[in-house]
Amino acid sequence: MAIQDKITQIWVKNTGKKINPNDFEWLIGPIGNTDIIKDKFIFELAEKENLEIQKNLPNSGLLEKMEQIGISDQDKNRLNDKVTDFYENTSNYDFEVWSEWKGIFKPFGKLLYVVFSKRLQQLNLPLNSIDTAKGLKSQIIKLKDKQTKETKWTIWYRIIKSTNDVIYSGIYTTCKNPNYEKPLLKVVFPLPNGNASVVMTEKVEKDGSLLLCSDGKKFGDNGFYFTLTNGKGEYWARFVKSMHEWIRVYEDDENVLRADHNLNFYGIRFLNLHYRMNKKTVANTV
Repeated sequence: MAIQDKITQIWVKNTGKKINPNDFEWLIGPIGNTDIIKDKFIFELAEKENLEIQKNLPNSGLLEKMEQIGISDQDKNRLNDKVTDFYENTSNYDFEVWSEWKGIFKPFGKLLYVVFSKRLQQLNLPLNSIDTAKGLKSQIIKLKDKQTKETKWTIWYRIIKSTNDVIYSGIYTTCKNPNYEKPLLKVVFPLPNGNASVVMTEKVEKDGSLLLCSDGKKFGDNGFYFTLTNGKGEYWARFVKSMHEWIRVYEDDENVLRADHNLNFYGIRFLNLHYRMNKKTVANTV
């Protein structure tokens, strides 16, 4: 294991809290091995849980239904139809992305890329718009029960076409946090001996857009978490209260589906990611 991974795990263990996985089921998720993440964890997870892998079939969504993240019937009626279609049929879309690093934070992004992201092939936040000018290669991967065919895990696997780096290899699921009445969206990014999780609340705006937030203030709130295990049933978790994210998915004035992903560190905006989602033609979905 690389020294930087060991340091991160020591930080989580010493500054976080030891948790009982039975009491914090909403925080527990798939973990990575001790080396490169990339898509390796997908095959390991499927083998471990005896699941069937389905890659990028037409009409495969991040969510089976929007109601999974606690959207009421009233909000579902107000939610823009294009936003709903995107989440329920994500594999039918192509993506363009632009990154906008703020001031002094761009060197930090480069350091993160060199120390962690490039090596692990996980969380490769694009450093400039040139890298992403050719767009993203996106796959929706479903891990399903071999008998019932029910989806156990949904992975959104995204690669920057120009560099072939994995921008995100995230598991999209939901969780029932006892501090909230409704289910929350949870995105799990496997890391060596643990994972990073973003737990997000949802809000349907008056204009029909969807706003997802991870802006909690304390452990147990929605937000960004590191979880670590020693493989012997012991777990530690660290709430990173300095990290806040907002994702707004909306239809613009020209009827184009877009998403703005804003990230703050200690209340200061350090990165904006802008996405344009284009419905594939029939030929491209085959």
